[in-house]
Amino acid sequence: MPITPGKCPQVDGVPNCPPYSEKDCIEVFKIYDQCAGEELLGRCVLASEFCSDPIPADAVITCNVVPNSARCFHIGFGEYNPPFYRPVMIQSQLDVEITVSDAAGNTICGPFTTRIDGISQFQMWAPPGTLVQCQIIAVGDCACDLTTDPVTGDQLICCRVYVCKEIQIKALVRLLVPSYGFCELDPCTPVTLPYACPGDEPLYPPQRCQEPPVVILQETDDSPIPNVNVSIIRAGTTTTVLTDANGTATFTTLGAIVAGDIVQFVDPTTQALLSFTVTTTFTDTEGTLHDSNTVCTLQFTRVEGSTFNVFIDGIQNGVLTP
Repeated sequence: MPITPGKCPQVDGVPNCPPYSEKDCIEVFKIYDQCAGEELLGRCVLASEFCSDPIPADAVITCNVVPNSARCFHIGFGEYNPPFYRPVMIQSQLDVEITVSDAAGNTICGPFTTRIDGISQFQMWAPPGTLVQCQIIAVGDCACDLTTDPVTGDQLICCRVYVCKEIQIKALVRLLVPSYGFCELDPCTPVTLPYACPGDEPLYPPQRCQEPPVVILQETDDSPIPNVNVSIIRAGTTTTVLTDANGTATFTTLGAIVAGDIVQFVDPTTQALLSFTVTTTFTDTEGTLHDSNTVCTLQFTRVEGSTFNVFIDGIQNGVLTP
């Protein structure tokens, strides 16, 4: 069964994950810097734009944030503060619905909607080629007050809302990471279907080896076994390569030896036919599970007679007999 996500087994209280089986180049967004902060957004509007009559001093002004209206976005950078710190300028905004009522609860004007916003900047690590992502992760309650413009004498309705936002500096990069290969799907259980889901075919193309895959044949003293035809049978097609002076058969056209491949050769000493089928996973001699959906090196080292130890990418799988 493939290695699946989950917590590693504990050995003496220490997590003990299986060793990774390959190095993968993956394309992901790497986060170079991130922060979260609170900001007060606010705006004043002329009361006369929404209310036909002057608002009494004892009026009650209520407001509510319009659902899903809060957003923030990047509007520019400042100058670098070496090496790659620079101000990141963010605009945040949301819509609020305002209602003005008298002391008895009767509506004087509204409800009407207006937008409140704010601009902030933060010193962040933002090298060339990075982009900025901002999202509002929490919105506080809206509060409004009635005030008077000290210059014109006009009535103003001033509203304010606190927002909490998260800012990330990121870039699309290619990372080389240790992995266990592709994530494999287990079938969903309860309903019986007239077809296989998932099917028997691999979900993803086979992972290629950094060098062509090889099959190595060795004697008990690790000396090579040359001039042996090694065949790999894949989906009914057979590819045969002769081992060289180092006992190595190099399969330049396969990319990798994959699960389901059948590897066959005739032992030149005993003339016995040996056959090995690559499985999706295997358990080594110490009982550790390994992923073997793709293999770069298969090594067969003679124990005695026509019995060989099998090594998959350098890890002993067990023994092979005719």
